[in-house]
Amino acid sequence: MTGKRIALIVIGVLVLMALTTTVVWAQDGDTNGGSETSATNVLLQALAPIIAIATSVERGLEMFWDRWEKPGTWPNKQGVPDRGAPQYISSKQVGSHMLGTVFAFVAVGLTNARFFRLLGLEVLFSNLVLFDINIGGIVDDFTVGTLIDWLMTSAVIGWGGTELTHSVIEGLVKGRNLWKEMREVEAGRKSILDAKFFNDYVAPELEKRGVSVAMLREAFQALESAGVSPDQFISSMTLGKADAFMSQIEAKPEAAEAAKAVRALLDGVPAEKAMEVPDVLALLSPDLRQRFLGA
Repeated sequence: MTGKRIALIVIGVLVLMALTTTVVWAQDGDTNGGSETSATNVLLQALAPIIAIATSVERGLEMFWDRWEKPGTWPNKQGVPDRGAPQYISSKQVGSHMLGTVFAFVAVGLTNARFFRLLGLEVLFSNLVLFDINIGGIVDDFTVGTLIDWLMTSAVIGWGGTELTHSVIEGLVKGRNLWKEMREVEAGRKSILDAKFFNDYVAPELEKRGVSVAMLREAFQALESAGVSPDQFISSMTLGKADAFMSQIEAKPEAAEAAKAVRALLDGVPAEKAMEVPDVLALLSPDLRQRFLGA
């Protein structure tokens, strides 16, 4: 194989890796919607550039050893007389690992196709910036985490080839999906506990004070629609000035519906219980109040 042919193959592989990586990054924004196929998409995205590099490294090593073992060719014109010798096989294996890691290191540096980066996983010390050359690629915002990711990706490709590379990526994706599922389960459990807290404690406490949850929700939403914060209404109840608050919003034509809804709510609340309502509502965080009362 002539040097010109080797150069063309290398250039073709590099172009293929660059194009593959570009396509993967371009599609990255379309797979973050949390759909059932997102895990598969992430796996394919991660595999494409990394496997391309691993495959090219393996082919490059094969070409190198073919030339090394063949007599009369550069870089080892003496060739290898006994390819089956145990000592030669051992040294060839170590040499393949070392050369493969170097080739992978260069390829990863050129394409910025790193395991954890493509999987969207955070690496330790990712906030510790070493330098920022600002020319694009791996040297932009270069952190200690970038270096760790670069070295780990190169080592896995160089020492394990395509099989180990595939296994590592599958393991990372499964771990990421498992973590995501655990978070979703925890979020679901919290949602159930929040609903139980509101329905079993907050709502009964409001009803004890003559407050209908449905009418309170309607009043809050009407106030927001009229541009009046429900917090103003709650504060007026805390200070015992609900009547003054009602006089203010009833004087605004645009708040007529809100005034009507609030008045209907207050009509069912005994005066001696009105000041206790804000204490019950204070048990709800802003998120829970928005979720269960709409404002």
